[in-house]
Amino acid sequence: MVQDPEDAAFSEMPLMALNRSMPHHVVHLDEMPGLLDKLAHHPAGEAMFCPESMKFEVEVAKGARAGMKDMDKIGRRSVLTCPDCNGVMWEIDADADVHYRCHVGHAYSAETMNLALDDNLCRALLRALEERVALTEKLRNQAGQRGHKQTADLWARKKAEVEQEAEIVRKAILRADRIASAFAAA
Repeated sequence: MVQDPEDAAFSEMPLMALNRSMPHHVVHLDEMPGLLDKLAHHPAGEAMFCPESMKFEVEVAKGARAGMKDMDKIGRRSVLTCPDCNGVMWEIDADADVHYRCHVGHAYSAETMNLALDDNLCRALLRALEERVALTEKLRNQAGQRGHKQTADLWARKKAEVEQEAEIVRKAILRADRIASAFAAA
């Protein structure tokens, strides 16, 4: 079951679900409780085959220890690092989809990995810009205390420029956080 993208606060989440699966139902949010109740009273159907690699991944996700050799059995080491722990990520092909998992248990679809890497980049950039704001303020104050008005004015203008850049990045992070929240709820 997938929420109708036109009914969703963040259409990216249901669109992703529609692109990644073939749902039996696409409904508006207010229709979901009734449909869930109806489906809960139907027989479950035949059990589906579950590959050993998926069982292993479930155990890792639940906190089981996984060595690197164990992870090598279900995927190949990628060039990416885990956005959460900075460890090695394994690229795992499951059906037509690729996902990433570290041996600690963090897991990402290709799409959420892309979002997480963007988020890490934006946050690192924001930290660097905030440090530049602090430094330009310090340099402005030092120039002012020494009586170098033109230099102090130059550092004040530079600080204002960097503050504008930081605000743009801050807004991008807030937007990315909203989108990531929508994906996490999927």
